[in-house]
Amino acid sequence: MVNPMRRPRNARNTLLAAGLALVAVAVVAYRFLGSRFDDPTKPVVLADVISPGAAAGYNLLLITLDTTRPDHLSCYGYDNLDTPAIDSLLEHGVRFDDAVVSTPLTLPSHASLLTGLYPPAIGVRDNGTYRLAAEYTTLAELLRDHGYDTAAFIAAFVLDKRFGLDQGFDVYDFKTSDKGRKGTETLLNERGANDVTDSAIRWFKQRATTAATPFFAWVHYYDPHDPYEPPTIDQEQFQTIQAYDAEIAFVDLHLKRLLNTIDELNVRDRTLIVLASDHGESLTEHDETYHRIFIYDATIQAALILSCPTLFDRAYRVDDRVVTLVDILPTTLDLLGIDRPADTDGRSLLTAHADPDRAVYIESYYPRERLGCSELVGLRRHADKYIHAPTPEYYDLRKDPKELRNRYEPDSPQLAILEQQLDELRRRWDRSGSALAGAATMTPQEEARLRSLGYVGTTDITDARSWPDPKDQIGVINQLYEVHSLISGGQYTEALALTRAIADQCEGYDYPIHMLATAHEKLDQIEQACRVLQEYADRYPSADILLRLARYQFRLRRYPQMEKTLQAAEILDPLRGSIPKLRGDRFFEEKRYAEAAEQYEKAIEMDGDRLGPEVRNRLYEAKRRLHESGDTGLAPIRR
Repeated sequence: MVNPMRRPRNARNTLLAAGLALVAVAVVAYRFLGSRFDDPTKPVVLADVISPGAAAGYNLLLITLDTTRPDHLSCYGYDNLDTPAIDSLLEHGVRFDDAVVSTPLTLPSHASLLTGLYPPAIGVRDNGTYRLAAEYTTLAELLRDHGYDTAAFIAAFVLDKRFGLDQGFDVYDFKTSDKGRKGTETLLNERGANDVTDSAIRWFKQRATTAATPFFAWVHYYDPHDPYEPPTIDQEQFQTIQAYDAEIAFVDLHLKRLLNTIDELNVRDRTLIVLASDHGESLTEHDETYHRIFIYDATIQAALILSCPTLFDRAYRVDDRVVTLVDILPTTLDLLGIDRPADTDGRSLLTAHADPDRAVYIESYYPRERLGCSELVGLRRHADKYIHAPTPEYYDLRKDPKELRNRYEPDSPQLAILEQQLDELRRRWDRSGSALAGAATMTPQEEARLRSLGYVGTTDITDARSWPDPKDQIGVINQLYEVHSLISGGQYTEALALTRAIADQCEGYDYPIHMLATAHEKLDQIEQACRVLQEYADRYPSADILLRLARYQFRLRRYPQMEKTLQAAEILDPLRGSIPKLRGDRFFEEKRYAEAAEQYEKAIEMDGDRLGPEVRNRLYEAKRRLHESGDTGLAPIRR
């Protein structure tokens, strides 16, 4: 007889499996939600704990972390990584749990932060091809006018002073490190957190002996940006975490040195510290490997912390509203007791209480400018998000925080309100003419000159045509990573075939054309590479494409064609140092050393940091050959 109190073996196994599953769920819940159970911060309305003018006369230290997701910081509940320096700011500070950026792109995001205006309002929509115009007033300018010493310590070429963010800074410190040099044309040249911190510490210590005025210092860290290349450090934490997290840990390590210096100089008590990330990183969510393309929360949510021991008696958090980086300018000015401009898009968080209907603007124009796809624009509220795209999207963030279920319904009253708000914003910017104010636009004379050189294609992103939704193209775009792997592995023929297929599906997208040219180059098919670039440039001329074409024309010794190509590139980007550098290379090959040296000197003056030591070596060699020939018409030889 079967004992009724004894369960069969398979039933016991089922219960055991269920029990283990519950344990696993509990472990996962604790891992990802545990910080919510023991969060030391106290929920607060900022206006209830601090008043305007509370930091009058204080220093301001702005720390921006490039490409840093808040959910990868331990003070936001991340368990896989400790960020003690960042966490320490929260001991006497306030953390914003729902902070977002205007765009997942470094230059426009920082431009918005420093002006308090959305990207369309200042006309800065992408990296590399836009510049913040002098007519817009930055936080540095406002504080310098009130007697502040101002200095910026920048980690990436994408924020080089040529792009306009140096406005108002007495010191704007950036220099590519040897390790951070990625190439003569790329925007990815950088320097590590160690170098940035060294420069900032030197400035702090130098001014400490003489300064009697407050300072505004901006320190920018770029390390978490792709490609992830964490330093080799003999510390266990760097050996056991993923590369992206290791980059964040490296920043935190050197941020600690910076904060220690502030303490050693006895200025922490009178320094308001603002820490913010300029955007996040997708890490394959929604099939996006990094950032730039989509405006889901993975890339637009930001860390935002205000900190000062004399302003905050403990750790607080604001978790009942959405805030945006354009709020930083009005909020810090309010705290410092300085009148803020009336026309900012941001709000002072000292005077604003929770507004569930507040909808902040978000966008990415990168798909339109770089991918041959439609731009993405939208509105983000605390509880939901609307994205205007060829296939519109709407997400209930309370029920669907990962944005996996598109709930867009054309007749929804809730959506009608958001669509109307977005339309009103876009019409306002279009009427003001600001939306593309920072773009590298051409005069009618320059356009005529470009046409006379044979380039009749459009360079205007407002060109009316049907642009595909980037969601529909993301699979094709991601194939380019496979192309890169094939080229890195020496499989050039396979890379060539795959890139051709991608280029056919991505009209107006520069990157496949660059990869196609690279594959031809690796196969020693320079003639074919020239043809690919020329055909593309005829329709979509850009400085990047034209300069690459000119380099291949140089290799084929087609100097008259090269000069014509360089003239076209010069119209599109007159600040590109590679233009005189290539002219110098031509003159050097023709043994016209005086002219070569003149062009090399011009290249160094225009773009020496990006071009690196190669152009200086070429200048040295040109001068050496001149002196050997007895020509003394140039300045002495110097390395």
